[in-house]
Amino acid sequence: MDYKCKMSIIGDENTGKTSIILRYINNTFTSQYITTLGADFVDKTFIHSDLPSLNPKDSLTVTLWDLGGQKSFQDISTLYCEGSAGIMIVFDISDVETFKSIPNWINFAKKSSPKAQIMVIGNKNDLEMKINQEEIQKLEEQMGSKIYFSSAKASLSDKISNINNIFQEMAESLLKNSK
Repeated sequence: MDYKCKMSIIGDENTGKTSIILRYINNTFTSQYITTLGADFVDKTFIHSDLPSLNPKDSLTVTLWDLGGQKSFQDISTLYCEGSAGIMIVFDISDVETFKSIPNWINFAKKSSPKAQIMVIGNKNDLEMKINQEEIQKLEEQMGSKIYFSSAKASLSDKISNINNIFQEMAESLLKNSK
């Protein structure tokens, strides 16, 4: 059986949403800032070797929607985010303001796709953490789930990257809910 679902990646601008996707899909990184105007998307198909819980003849295709973080795009982003089975909210660990906006993004996600699974990711783990650990723990308690950390700058094989693990965990969760 072929399972299909939609996943949106949201958060403030310049948090590395596009870089996370490029690292995951192509294992590439550019230090040049890439502005996402509105939205962009790409498909990722998982097979049994990617997700052990998949039967060998099954697949899971996830359409990854990369949504622009500029405030001017938020109205249109709601339309792109609707129907998402999973939503990743990304903040920059070196920018406190992007962390402070996470509750707004959680509300946005719940309003756009009330049944979506939400995962929060602190990106740029290769930089100095500017957010207090107590604030992170407080948000984790409020959400009832942990916050994941990644570095799109680091190669997928580098432990600090953590991008493969994040996408695999989300894909496993989406698959479980698709069955």
